[in-house]
Amino acid sequence: MSTGIFTLADKLQGLNRNLHDQRRERVASSKLRAALETSVGEFRQAKRLSGPETEALFGGRALVGVDGSVSQVGGNYPYTVHLFKSLAKSTLPARNGATSVEQVELLSPLLADNLREIKNFLEERRHEIRVTEGLDDEVLVNDLAEQQAYFMLADKRMVEMELKAAMEAIERFSPYLVLMDGGFSRLKGKGGELWEEFEDLALTMGTIVVGVIEEVGSFRLQSRLANHEDVLNGFLHRHDREILFGTLNQGEWLKTSLDRPIKNEFYTVFTRLSDLPQAGACDFLRGQADAVDDVIDFLYTITPSKSRGIPLWLDVVDAEVRLTKKQIDLIVKSNVDVENIESFLRPQRDRRDF
Repeated sequence: MSTGIFTLADKLQGLNRNLHDQRRERVASSKLRAALETSVGEFRQAKRLSGPETEALFGGRALVGVDGSVSQVGGNYPYTVHLFKSLAKSTLPARNGATSVEQVELLSPLLADNLREIKNFLEERRHEIRVTEGLDDEVLVNDLAEQQAYFMLADKRMVEMELKAAMEAIERFSPYLVLMDGGFSRLKGKGGELWEEFEDLALTMGTIVVGVIEEVGSFRLQSRLANHEDVLNGFLHRHDREILFGTLNQGEWLKTSLDRPIKNEFYTVFTRLSDLPQAGACDFLRGQADAVDDVIDFLYTITPSKSRGIPLWLDVVDAEVRLTKKQIDLIVKSNVDVENIESFLRPQRDRRDF
């Protein structure tokens, strides 16, 4: 084994000691919980619903899970292709017997129509594009900006497809509950007018929609605990992930104040739906906040105890929507000439011997 590996091991041990010393400075969990109850909300214990209780809650209506996947084929821009798939899957069939809504799409700068779309998107969003400062090559700067625009457009396209699948599922299945993979900020921020249509449709149809957040990624609790500065000692970045790790018991959730929401445009609560000590979160529409207690009980009911804390139906949808590398390779090789693959889509790294 090379000496470099032993050096890295020493450095990692040093990091581990630093993190351990930092954690020892933290206050008792009871004091942190008291501060959270004072400044953020109320701790609640979810319960597992029985079959009859679940049936009564849904009233004969369906549960729908929505997720999307995107796969990139090829190498560096512009010799690349993005393949998109969105899926909305229902627990009950529609009148025609269908139980899912599926959409697929392709985006690539190798297609003239897509390239025009990318260039137009760049002009619309140029104020958001950040290219490395100090470059005096105008052509290079424009190429880098165009590349950023392409990836931003790909993110937007994925969100649009998820929203479209969800809307079609609401119209087709009239579900009681729709579970979206991830928070609403991403869907609203990248979905634009389509998000507004989705929200209006859900409210009109009486369908509760929930954004299930697997891993908390915000800094919102830090400002709420400003009057309890001492409880933040020992948290390296004072990130919500750190603050809530191990703070919630299994099945417990933090019911935040509706008057002082964590996110102004939505209603967000923090959850721990499995034995994993890492907290997640759920976004609700503010107009549907009165359903949060029942919905969290249901999500806890369908989340396996020994899991990463995601409701089982979303995991089912995630597994079905994902395109594996083997599937992608097969569909590309079956539909694109070898000459075109080699000329445009096969990166040099694929030719490495080791």
